[in-house]
Amino acid sequence: MKAFVIFPLVFSCYFIVILGDEDVRCTDTRCKDASCSDVPTKCKSNATNAGTYMLSPDICNCCDYCLANLEENEECSVGDPSNSKHTTICGPGLTCQTEEGETDGTCQRLSSPCMDSQLDFDIRKKDGTLGQMETREICDEDGLYGPYKCIPGQICYCTLSNGTRIFGEAPYSSIADYMSCDCSRKYYEAVDVLGQELGPHQHFRCTANGDYDTLQCINKKCLCVDTADGAPTYPTKSLVNMTEISKTTLPCYTLSKKGQYYKPCELEYMELLEELEELEAEGYTKVVGFDFPNCDLDGTYAPVQQNSSHKYCVSPEGKVLGDYVVAINDAADMNCKCARANLISASIEKAQCLENGNYRTVQCRRGVCRCVDSNGNQECKSDKCESDENSNPSC
Repeated sequence: MKAFVIFPLVFSCYFIVILGDEDVRCTDTRCKDASCSDVPTKCKSNATNAGTYMLSPDICNCCDYCLANLEENEECSVGDPSNSKHTTICGPGLTCQTEEGETDGTCQRLSSPCMDSQLDFDIRKKDGTLGQMETREICDEDGLYGPYKCIPGQICYCTLSNGTRIFGEAPYSSIADYMSCDCSRKYYEAVDVLGQELGPHQHFRCTANGDYDTLQCINKKCLCVDTADGAPTYPTKSLVNMTEISKTTLPCYTLSKKGQYYKPCELEYMELLEELEELEAEGYTKVVGFDFPNCDLDGTYAPVQQNSSHKYCVSPEGKVLGDYVVAINDAADMNCKCARANLISASIEKAQCLENGNYRTVQCRRGVCRCVDSNGNQECKSDKCESDENSNPSC
């Protein structure tokens, strides 16, 4: 059995081969003579989240084994070693809740910030107190926040499992269903472990929507990877020198010019880094005057850039956006999220931005005004979520 794990934080590939001696009891005839029980009927259906297929608890894994998902309030058991193998499990977003000392109970909703937010949304929707632009949180089966969140009519953006916004966004459309945001999530997990930001040469490159770029170069050696999980597309194919990458040597290479991997922001960063390392090698212990560009995880320019006196919003190509330029001393909270959202949004109706490119806390659309947070999501701070343009809501 083979498995591989790619760690973006150290920019190295690890191929872990797991080899195990074959169990002498698992002969060729063992499974032929095995008596298998039928899997639960629910597992055989085409319904979403009907059940989970797993390795059989039997020694040789001869039989199909599936745990049928239980619904909320159905009876369940946490089990103990003396019990026979189980055939059911509480479905996604549920946990088996028991009384102290008991092994049997009922499936109940998980309690977590994401699940609680879903419940609040459902209650207010039923009561008719929901904001027109509010969206229901996406939670995973463990009750944590899903990989992305959408703002109707604007964008969808990547989030961590605690709901924090991270790199990766796309225009609001059905394309969000294909945003795994795994590359972006793995980067921030690495930063959390290491305690520092990483340069373009120290992490896997992502696409604009937070997935993996299909072309990755590691220590100037390049390969093609799967955009969803970063796994090598051609595991047996040799790595290609960065100077030799082309449409001929790597199928995932899309540029016409040979050997071109770094994007303008990355290239600017790497040239400055090389110059700095050369000076340090010559014995200079303190070097000043190097202003590294702020690059995003896809190799383009990050929304906020700065010079010696000002911060300003830029496009992914590094072009200044509008008049969003603020003196450094007044730009502590500058994020340019509104300016960038308007750049990629396909909607004719654009969000209203502050002079620093952030979202205005009050957004008005088609004569209706509402409060929003720093990411542009509607916030309801009272029973009345909207008001007309003549009486802005209190945010």
